[in-house]
Amino acid sequence: MATIKVKQIKSKIGYPVDQKRTLQALGLRKISQVVEVEDSIMKLNNLKPAEGSTHARRRIGRGPGSGLGGTSTRGHKGAKARSGYKRKIGFEGGQMPLQRRLPKGGFKNINHKEYFAVNLSTLQKLAEEKNLTKIGIAELVAAGLTNGKELVKVLGNGELKAKVDVEANAFSKTAEEAIKAVGGNATTI
Repeated sequence: MATIKVKQIKSKIGYPVDQKRTLQALGLRKISQVVEVEDSIMKLNNLKPAEGSTHARRRIGRGPGSGLGGTSTRGHKGAKARSGYKRKIGFEGGQMPLQRRLPKGGFKNINHKEYFAVNLSTLQKLAEEKNLTKIGIAELVAAGLTNGKELVKVLGNGELKAKVDVEANAFSKTAEEAIKAVGGNATTI
């Protein structure tokens, strides 16, 4: 196999850790040092992790000679030293936890209705493209704007020029006025 000469010409200070490890793996320790390295083709059988990137598992509770026997890194007594200990979520060592220090707030209105908003500009675009005079839920579903299960509310954003009869679950005042101003009808389902 061929050999390659590698020379370190710059300090490794300020460079990323992976680059420093590469220099270390090549055996380069100081500037102007030259190292001869075997040019080996990378294969699956000669791959190995970078030096220092893997560590042996700590084998605790295997006698005093290991240095990790006795209390097995758990300290003396207390809940954390016992088996089956599981830290309670939010537990702050007996101090009143954050989720109990903060006040409760608000409520969920059981009569709240969620509407899917459709603007006048959308209705105008739909009327022009499909040449419609009546727009209802079915037309909005066909256009892919809603799935048919949602409640639809028409809002007054944009401009409506086409005379259209609109059917929806709710209308804003401005939308209703704009539809009637061009001669259309706003029907609440």
